[in-house]
Amino acid sequence: MIKRLVIIAIVSSSITLICGEYVALAQNVKTERIAISKLKKQLDSGQEFLLIDVREDWELKEHGAIPGAIHIPMAELEKRMEDIPKDIPLVFY
Repeated sequence: MIKRLVIIAIVSSSITLICGEYVALAQNVKTERIAISKLKKQLDSGQEFLLIDVREDWELKEHGAIPGAIHIPMAELEKRMEDIPKDIPLVFY
């Protein structure tokens, strides 16, 4: 069972919150919004969580991605729910 679902919102994207709420409802967990600076600290400390990038391919090419993130475009999220582990905290961006 997921202990917590974390959502970060990139200023130019409101999709992240929608995505996180969808997954949270599907997995019956609470969501928490964190600042990018907090995510950076968690990455630097080695904290265990799974990053899921829900942006489109063109957004990745234009803005880059966080190393180690799994790319599941928003449009594919519903059909790929089974691919998302349920035993680790998740961070969507």
